[in-house]
Amino acid sequence: MKFATLVVLAVVAFAAWAGSPVTLAGDGRNISSVNGTVTGSSGETYGTLSAVNGNVNVGNGVTADLAKTVNGEIEVGNHAKLGEAKTVNGSVDIGDDVAITGNASTVNGGVEVGKRSRVGGDVTTVNGEIEIDGAEVAGKLITRNGDIELTDGARVRGGIHIKTQNDSNWGWGKDKDEPVKVHICSTCIVDGELRFERAVELRVDAGAKIGQVIGDKVTRR
Repeated sequence: MKFATLVVLAVVAFAAWAGSPVTLAGDGRNISSVNGTVTGSSGETYGTLSAVNGNVNVGNGVTADLAKTVNGEIEVGNHAKLGEAKTVNGSVDIGDDVAITGNASTVNGGVEVGKRSRVGGDVTTVNGEIEIDGAEVAGKLITRNGDIELTDGARVRGGIHIKTQNDSNWGWGKDKDEPVKVHICSTCIVDGELRFERAVELRVDAGAKIGQVIGDKVTRR
């Protein structure tokens, strides 16, 4: 990817990264770091857990308004409650039985949501896979250049949107002509429309329930 494109993506993502989350934790304390890992201890309550160059680890049973970083991963333990989880360069790994009120997002990295967890907003990437394993997403799954895998009865209420790529964005992730792969398991449900603005290889197992498929470059498997 061209340097100018990376800069634009980073600026846009940082603007979103700096936004205000839904408040869950009340007067919970904040923990932040510029260069280093931030850890929310199991069972504790926080306002914001944030880093710039480092990972954010959200322990089991933690309640927090926001977990965010710029260059690092976000790891969310089981039974945690968050307002939002977001990074720019790194993955978002959400454990089992987690409740996220808002969005789970990254630019360069994947998002994985574990069993019985619920994301109240959207799950978003630009370059990275999205894996929903027996979880529910109230909003959409949105990506430009990442595969999508729904397994074990996952449900996506807002649909799937795979956005087009501008020519200036090629060179990071998939080749220009390589289709994005979307797999929806036999017990999975996508309530909203599946809108594909670029080439997609779609596999819908027998028994799955999906909305309208929109796109002229869709190959069914």
